[in-house]
Amino acid sequence: MRLNLGHLHHTCHRRCIMGPLIRQVCLSTFLIFFNACSSVADMQLVVPPDPVVTSAGHDVILPCHLSPLTSAVDMEIRWFKEGEFANPLYLYDGGKVTERKGYEGRVSVFTQELEKGNISLLLNNVMASERGSYKCQASYLDWIQELPVVLQVKQQGSVPRISMRKHHRVFIQLSCSSENWYPEPDMLWTDSSGKEITSAETERPKQKEGGVLYSITSHMRIRNDQLEGVTCVVMSEYQGTKMESTLQMTEEFYMSSLPDRVYISAFVIPVFLGLLCITASVLSLFHQRRVVRETLKPLDDMNTKLKAMDQDLIKKTEELTYKDKLMGITETIPDSVWSLMVDHAVDVTFDPDTAHVKLSLSDDNRRLKFGEFKEKKDCENIKEKCKGTKHKFKFNQCVLGMEGYEKGTHYWEVDLGKKTQWSVGIAQDTEKRDNIQMYPENGFWSICYKDKELKTVEQSSTFLPIELKPEKLGVFMDYEGRQITFFNVEKKCHIHSFYGMFTKKLYPFFGPLIDCKEELKISPVVQRDKPSTSGNC
Repeated sequence: MRLNLGHLHHTCHRRCIMGPLIRQVCLSTFLIFFNACSSVADMQLVVPPDPVVTSAGHDVILPCHLSPLTSAVDMEIRWFKEGEFANPLYLYDGGKVTERKGYEGRVSVFTQELEKGNISLLLNNVMASERGSYKCQASYLDWIQELPVVLQVKQQGSVPRISMRKHHRVFIQLSCSSENWYPEPDMLWTDSSGKEITSAETERPKQKEGGVLYSITSHMRIRNDQLEGVTCVVMSEYQGTKMESTLQMTEEFYMSSLPDRVYISAFVIPVFLGLLCITASVLSLFHQRRVVRETLKPLDDMNTKLKAMDQDLIKKTEELTYKDKLMGITETIPDSVWSLMVDHAVDVTFDPDTAHVKLSLSDDNRRLKFGEFKEKKDCENIKEKCKGTKHKFKFNQCVLGMEGYEKGTHYWEVDLGKKTQWSVGIAQDTEKRDNIQMYPENGFWSICYKDKELKTVEQSSTFLPIELKPEKLGVFMDYEGRQITFFNVEKKCHIHSFYGMFTKKLYPFFGPLIDCKEELKISPVVQRDKPSTSGNC
């Protein structure tokens, strides 16, 4: 929750009568904030002059910060690859975050560091294809600046693999290959003394179609008496690494020196006998498996039931884990902060002139529900009622608050009780109130509960944890701070916040929704001095 400068100064001024020390703290806070605002024109972005180097599969930070130290909480922060401004990797706009497809969950900024002007981007699990120049852009009001940050990605490939292409009685043709390198690697052969074998033929590193990683292959022909200690080496000077494989000598390499019949007898016959033994073993294994399967067949139903129980246990464990995480991240708002917010409570009543004709309001305009037509003439006169009330909601079952606000900070509470469906929020003053989608872009910021789901009312709704569903809803509006926040009053915790640019008067907005006969009430705001006994949300 953020309070604007005007109300911070007002609160400090009101408390400054408590003593010179408090007066001095309030004055210092005001001067610091004023100096920060006056230095916007002197701000500039700072990025490293040298490329940022990392390895594929690692996490990397692309540094970028404001100088002098300035809060970036209210700025627009855009990270994009050079030439792709319209399709940013990461966009932060006044608290609303948008991530590019393919980067969901892999890009983020350090939210706690935004106050310090740190807008560096964290990119997780970097791929070699993501190398290149990125732009860090920050803008606030008429000030905008962007600078490039170059990312270089390296990847160490596989251990070189030596294979035999041709086996001759006098010489042997060898091949060595390695894959998945970036940038291009080099390959060479060495003999037992470590000296390079210059007769080797190394192919130019290749990339797979549409890929970025390189593979490399080298061929060499060598005499049988020179095989001992032959090594294939692949290396990358850019990475400063190398990998090697040494040819392991076995008896098969020396069989070529024997006559053909001896070679055939010593190699083919053992292979044939080995295959015969393997075949007999496989047949025996199949027979044993068939016997075991028939023996265990009565237990199949039991195994199926056990698997179903395991799946049910896993599902319940995941639900408990989700609730534990929710308990960990949603904490009760401190009493001191809650009291400061309640200090801005206002007296809200319904405006009958805006109410849909089906809504019944109490005499004091603090309670409403869907009315029932008791006389036929009421139904016949609905069109006449709509014609005579210019500002009524004709199609949407809604009503606005009597008083609107075009500045300042205001708070009120709505008693929802056990209502099965409702919609509560804030609406911007507009001449057009029907045949319009009640979304933020059209001047309506609200949350609703319907069909046992708690969510925001917008084109792409955000589904909120059902554990946060309130029986009493608190609504906090900061006009200059461009923020609308909803709270669970019983548990004293945050539910959701909207951020936007307000240009007209804002009114409390209520919609009981159709088919719900329970009353929706304006609840008087009570200052709570003791901590909530409900625990965490």
